[in-house]
Amino acid sequence: MDVAGNKLIYAIAASAILVAAIFLLTQSQHPGKEEITITNSAGQQIPVYVEIADNMQKLEEGLMFRKSLPEDEGMLFVFPRQGIYAFWMKNTLVALDAIYTDANGTIVDIIQMNPCIMDPCPTYAPDSEALYVLEVNKGFSERHGIKEGGKIVLK
Repeated sequence: MDVAGNKLIYAIAASAILVAAIFLLTQSQHPGKEEITITNSAGQQIPVYVEIADNMQKLEEGLMFRKSLPEDEGMLFVFPRQGIYAFWMKNTLVALDAIYTDANGTIVDIIQMNPCIMDPCPTYAPDSEALYVLEVNKGFSERHGIKEGGKIVLK
C-alpha cells in the first residue's frame, strides 16, 4: 500500500475514534435518572441525578435496602398535594438529608436522618408543608451550601 493509502486509513481510524469518544462523552453516566438543579445560597447550581418516586410503591419503598448512594444522586419524592410528609428510615441503610420543597421548588426545610437500627424507628417531620422531598447523602446540603430559600428545578 502506498503512502497516500496509509494516510487515508489513519484518517478514517482517527475519525472513527473521535466519533466514538464524542458518543461516549455525551452518554449519561446516570441512566434512568432525571437531572435536577439545586441553586445554593451562593447562587451556584448543583446538578443531582434522581430517581423519581411518584407512585405509592415507590413512595413507600424509597431508598430502602440500598448500601450506598453516589454523591451526585438521590431520590425525588413527588406527592399528590402539598402537605406535611414525615419520613422514617426503617430498612434504610444510608444516612440521608431530606430536602423539602414547595410547589415552586423553594426549599422550605432540610432534615438530616439516620438509618434505623431498632424498632420503633423515629419519624422525621418538616416544619413546613412541601410538595417534593429530595433525599441525598447526609451532609450533602452542608457540603454544597444548600439552605432554606434555595431552589430546586427539574430539567
